Amino acid sequence: MTPSLCNPGWLRALVMCVAAATASLAGASETLVRLSNGETISQDDFSAYVEKRIDLRASSRNVWGVQTVLREMATVRVLSLEGARIGEPRQEGREEQRFDDVYAHAVHTKLLPVCAPPADEKASRQYFSDNPQAFRVPPMARLSRVILPASEILEGEPAAAWLMKEAEIVASGKKSFDDLVKQAEAVYRLDTQGDLGWITLFDEDASVLRVLATAKQGEMVGPLREGDFAYLFKVNEKREGRQLAWEEVAVSVPARAVSFCRQEGAKKVRSDLFAKYGVELDNAAIRSLFLKQPPAK
Repeated sequence: MTPSLCNPGWLRALVMCVAAATASLAGASETLVRLSNGETISQDDFSAYVEKRIDLRASSRNVWGVQTVLREMATVRVLSLEGARIGEPRQEGREEQRFDDVYAHAVHTKLLPVCAPPADEKASRQYFSDNPQAFRVPPMARLSRVILPASEILEGEPAAAWLMKEAEIVASGKKSFDDLVKQAEAVYRLDTQGDLGWITLFDEDASVLRVLATAKQGEMVGPLREGDFAYLFKVNEKREGRQLAWEEVAVSVPARAVSFCRQEGAKKVRSDLFAKYGVELDNAAIRSLFLKQPPAK
């Protein structure tokens, strides 16, 4: 177990409906993102964007997902601002759209660096030597979890305290993690209990994945608590990250070089524009969305 990880900042699995929280505010619209030019991205903006982007609706069911969508919205907005600054024309009839994905993509394409593959094998070998991060396989783990509403009382104890006690019993060998999952399923069924499958343990915006990347096979991480939920992870299987050898990637170096260049270029464009336009997420306001309503049914 890793009790030191019991930090409110870790929990992603809040599984709540932002739309329900929005309705509960009786017309009020929280500011979720601020820009240095005085613009904001509000709760109403967020709801309208997710309504339009069906592919993002599942992401809006937890704090980490909302933060991810808001970063995307902020990226679209600052790309639009930058496009206007450099004189990139807009499609007729779309000039008033603040979150115009099509226009943002056009500006983004213009701002990205030109990415060319190494010219020959010698250049490929040099690229391989100079860019080891482009040839690293991230760690992966097959995870199981228990998730419970923090307000739930089990055997006379709040969920987080009960999970801590049960985790100690599992660690002692007196009960299996699967037994604990079955107990949790009898209490809470609105989200996946137990096996989550194989997860890549690398995401710059997800602290919990970076923490799990340091855990060893067979270890438990948690209990973790944030907002209205508490949960516990178990690392069932682990594939450690590793550096690929030249022999494994020699043929694919040109394609990897272009792909990595584009990935790094996109990160730099976003980072530079966020700094230029002073983008700041209000994480307290984002979390407050999930504290105004009980879990979605």
